[in-house]
Amino acid sequence: MPNANYVHHHNHDTPLDNLRSPISSENNDLIGQLNAIISSVNASPSFFIPKQPTDTNSSSDNVKLNSPPTVGQFYSSYHDAFDQYYGYASKMGFSVHLGSTNYKTSKDDGKKILVMRRLLCSKEWTVDLLHLPKLSKRRNNAISRCDCYASIKIKREGMSEVWIVKHIIFEHNHPLTTPSKVRFLPINRSISSTSKLLFQTLSKVNVPVSQQTVYFSSQVDGIEHMRCTQLDISNMCRDDRVDLKNYDVDLLVEEFEFKKSVQPNFFYFIVKDFSGRLKHVFWADSIMIQHFKLFGDAVTFDTTYKMNAYSLIFGMFCGVNHHRKTVIFGSAFLR
Repeated sequence: MPNANYVHHHNHDTPLDNLRSPISSENNDLIGQLNAIISSVNASPSFFIPKQPTDTNSSSDNVKLNSPPTVGQFYSSYHDAFDQYYGYASKMGFSVHLGSTNYKTSKDDGKKILVMRRLLCSKEWTVDLLHLPKLSKRRNNAISRCDCYASIKIKREGMSEVWIVKHIIFEHNHPLTTPSKVRFLPINRSISSTSKLLFQTLSKVNVPVSQQTVYFSSQVDGIEHMRCTQLDISNMCRDDRVDLKNYDVDLLVEEFEFKKSVQPNFFYFIVKDFSGRLKHVFWADSIMIQHFKLFGDAVTFDTTYKMNAYSLIFGMFCGVNHHRKTVIFGSAFLR
């Protein structure tokens, strides 16, 4: 089910190959570095041009995507109705969020099928300033919701794929977004798959988000033609770092399993807390075990206190060999 920030567009993005081209640290010209990446990608012009939705609704040749829907109008699918109202909202200058729904159980397979959906203006509902939630903190920002009644109600015809507009309210009780600021609405902000790959590659070579935004805006003839903001790019890079960080434990286990298959004497032990998060991990390879057998008469446990991105204590079991050189008997991450 699409969410409130969904904007439908047909991606015909050019696949990206060889996107991991290194950037030379000797070249201080950022534009030259970025052009080196793009030339290696050999992307078509559509790589930088924001994708626009189709201009016609598939249910009728007379229905324009950005034209207002009418009561009694039929659509061949739920997504057709969804796309037209989102296109209309994008043109007029307001955002949409999902409202109430209604489901019916199919007699054939017993599955619940969506039969009614309301789409509301994002400024619908009011904030209760007198009785704030006790278990949450309110951000110090402006109140944007003003109980706007603009909405549309669509229903499924029987159990078919045909949908019909049953009720619609066009009037808003607030000023609509001006054309110069329409691009900042969540309904108009999205990052295409190819653009996301470009930003991810630039982040890997430590190009700042601000400079990524400057370069990308120059490729689309101005920042006003971008379908995303600098904050969207920054949030995407942040989410990628969080996802990679959460996946690092799985990569660590895979690496340990590989070492165990190569070295039968390799040992590791992982301790998790009640929520399944990593708590402690110990490991020692065959060389460490052999060193302990030979020089394990005196053992020192040395730690570094949370000096890594995961806030884990790294500890090493150390000793001294017959050449008075430090040898490691084992290692551990502790929480």
